[in-house]
Amino acid sequence: MAINEIRDTIQGPITIGDDGRGYMTRCINLKEGYRNEVLSIDVYNDNVLLSNTLGSPAKAYQLFVSPYPIIPTNEELTLNDGGFTAFPNAGPMAGDDQVLYKEAAVSQFEGEAAGQVTVRSNQFPSAQVAATPTTKWYSPHFYVTILWWDLPASTIDAKFSLFIRVNQKKASGTTVSMGQYKEFLDSQCRLLTSTAVVYNPADIAGYTFPMWRYGGIRPELMISGTTALRYYNRVASNANQNMTTRAALQTAFTDATSMAAFDGAFGDPALNLPEWITLMDVGGVTSGAIRQQPPPLKFADNGNTLMF
Repeated sequence: MAINEIRDTIQGPITIGDDGRGYMTRCINLKEGYRNEVLSIDVYNDNVLLSNTLGSPAKAYQLFVSPYPIIPTNEELTLNDGGFTAFPNAGPMAGDDQVLYKEAAVSQFEGEAAGQVTVRSNQFPSAQVAATPTTKWYSPHFYVTILWWDLPASTIDAKFSLFIRVNQKKASGTTVSMGQYKEFLDSQCRLLTSTAVVYNPADIAGYTFPMWRYGGIRPELMISGTTALRYYNRVASNANQNMTTRAALQTAFTDATSMAAFDGAFGDPALNLPEWITLMDVGGVTSGAIRQQPPPLKFADNGNTLMF
């Protein structure tokens, strides 16, 4: 086990295209055959902050640390500022499996009345969590990738410094190969993520707790005392007792487990059969008709039954 402290930089001019987007990446190599664990990570913007001027559109960047280069997606980096400023083709979400570290910053001029530039920034993991062991990966390298949004046809002087402590532990070839293959597949990211289930706020309780609108409890069917006695009371050997057929029991159990309306009682209300009578189900009774001609027993010479 070895702990490597990596101090490195990513710097250079980013040329912004006609669509207002720029891209920069750099690979940092590690030893092959190890399980890598991030013990702590820190990223510093050597240009300190994003700048902006009166009348200029908002600017933004995203920085990623990942086993493979980040591919722009169909996600948007959105600033919910009333005007819904959005930067298209952002990187994957921070919770994506391929992301070891992510930070983003947006610079926006608040207007002549406010007379100041507001910079909003965020990072994942947070500064507190990033100082503790977090993510593991197996690829013998990691990439620092920057996505930048600015004025079309402009050139940005990007300067970022990286410090990362990596705990490298020798792993088996099988483990490393499977880990690298998974990371290679994860890097071919989905273009758009949608994992939420959206409800009308008025229907939340009804979806989560279906009986909430009806008092919190389902109605229940009752069974007659005579039928209950048949199941629970011991009777004398010479006492008469109502008998039933196997077919009748099978029918009763089937009816008791039929579908019910969302606000109805479980069981069969027409026959007054609650669903709990299936607790007295006997496997040999409801498994179906007994074979009329069961296989004959075969015996060995010593009298033991032969099993086939």
